[in-house]
Amino acid sequence: MSRRVRLVAGFTVALLAVGGFLWAVGPEAVLAELRTADLAVLSVGFLGVVAALGIWSEAVRRLLASTGHTVRGRRYRSAYLSGEFLKQVLPMGQSGGPVLMSYTVSRETAAPYESTLAAASVFAFLNVVASLVLAVVGLAFLIATQRGPSGTLLRTVLVAMVGVTAVVLALTYLAVYRRETLERVALRVAAGLRGTVGRVSARAETALAPEVITDAVARFGGAVGDLTGDRRGVLTTVALAVVGWLCFLLPLYTSFLAIGEPVPYALVVFVVPVVTLLNVVPLPGGLGGFEVALAGVTAALAPVGLPTATAAVFLFRLSNYWFVVLLGGLAAASLSVRVSDPPPVVPVEDDEGI
Repeated sequence: MSRRVRLVAGFTVALLAVGGFLWAVGPEAVLAELRTADLAVLSVGFLGVVAALGIWSEAVRRLLASTGHTVRGRRYRSAYLSGEFLKQVLPMGQSGGPVLMSYTVSRETAAPYESTLAAASVFAFLNVVASLVLAVVGLAFLIATQRGPSGTLLRTVLVAMVGVTAVVLALTYLAVYRRETLERVALRVAAGLRGTVGRVSARAETALAPEVITDAVARFGGAVGDLTGDRRGVLTTVALAVVGWLCFLLPLYTSFLAIGEPVPYALVVFVVPVVTLLNVVPLPGGLGGFEVALAGVTAALAPVGLPTATAAVFLFRLSNYWFVVLLGGLAAASLSVRVSDPPPVVPVEDDEGI
């Protein structure tokens, strides 16, 4: 099956999932909320997305400059947006974001693929750390101001989030200073999973093979190890990642505000990064699964009904996803980047293995 066919199939399944979710919630109630939307307020969210993409592209550019390769100008920005386009439209694009970004940037600039891959990988890691920190801060603010449905529930989630953040930081420490320890732990965990999940999934058994785990640890350790060389640059990148996230999250806040049901911005700062991290649906941009999860979690934590939350999430996705696809598609067209050209982001099985 060609990549284009898989792309069409992925979008078809994703749109059916979104349609099924809308039907389950109640299309009349959701449409009634959408009709009340204030377009002027909603437009602010689109500006936030533009600002976020500009800030994140600058962060990647600075990391790439630290490797000795200077890129700038319209061509670089177009290449960055083209990478975002591929990441959003390919079924496994979210997991292969650094590969796709490094492909488009190295193709359209003088920077080599290896350097752009290192810069994109480091930024992807720092961006995850930034989103975790923001989620923890947002949740802590909700607890402090008692804006959530249950103090006990939110405190439990906060403990879990702090634990996840601690694990990420611990892995970072091991990757930089104790890579052998990290590899031993990873191999033991993988061996346990091969003995359980691997017995019922051939793909999982292959993905958890010792040589695959060793290679993944080496790549992760190499990318994180690059961070220790320029601490000032790392702090600048983290700051840009945080500001970019704050801009990128603005559309969900303005979406609720546009339909007359404002929610705390701290709630937005908490729910979107968490749902983004947990969304493992292998569809373009996580379509379907992301909408269901975000609407459900928001409705559970905010004093709004599920139809209202669904309407706000649909408006949010106009800027958070479809607007990004539009901008990236225009940039890709200007550079003649095609979805069939980039390297695969996940191993592709042969016909006999399907």
